[in-house]
Amino acid sequence: MPSTTVTKTTSTSGDREIVQYRMTVPKGLAESFDLAGVELEWSVKSANTFELSKGDE
Repeated sequence: MPSTTVTKTTSTSGDREIVQYRMTVPKGLAESFDLAGVELEWSVKSANTFELSKGDE
């Protein structure tokens, strides 16, 4: 199973701090699920598991 790393980015806008996390989808998964430009929906399944689904197309 492919793996990837989550990257944390922090920036400031005026007086507030903006924190975002980014994860890269491995090329093979993105191509097999045709993910280019697709909206993804995230849901928590348990303390260490989440589900990722393609949104309405």
